[in-house]
Amino acid sequence: MRRILLVALVVLLAGCGSQSTDPQVREQLIARVDAVKTAALHGDRGAAEAALGELNREIAAAQARGTLAPDNARTILAAADRVAEDVRTIPLPAPPAPVIVTVTPNPPPEEPDDPERGGGPQKPHGNGRGNNGKGDH
Repeated sequence: MRRILLVALVVLLAGCGSQSTDPQVREQLIARVDAVKTAALHGDRGAAEAALGELNREIAAAQARGTLAPDNARTILAAADRVAEDVRTIPLPAPPAPVIVTVTPNPPPEEPDDPERGGGPQKPHGNGRGNNGKGDH
């Protein structure tokens, strides 16, 4: 894979060397190829694919602005396609470990301690001597 990535960089540099390519565009495309190369060498398939997408968009934009000759664009895109084939051989990352979530139910709400509303602990009526505390006599 390294060999093709390096070849792609050389092709890019050679393909953009003509007078019909804006030097700023050449630098932008080289930066995009470097991003693809770095991601691929680190085995980061997602980043490499994203960088290839950016490279393709940059090429299309440069062609639309007229700052990249069609022949140069075709050469670079062909190299990018070869790199994309190599990038697709990078294994996808393993899925993340499952997350185990334990849900515990909330305890029932406590009743307010308001005897007038019937909530809370019940107080005994009277003092236990009956007849409103006057006893049984």
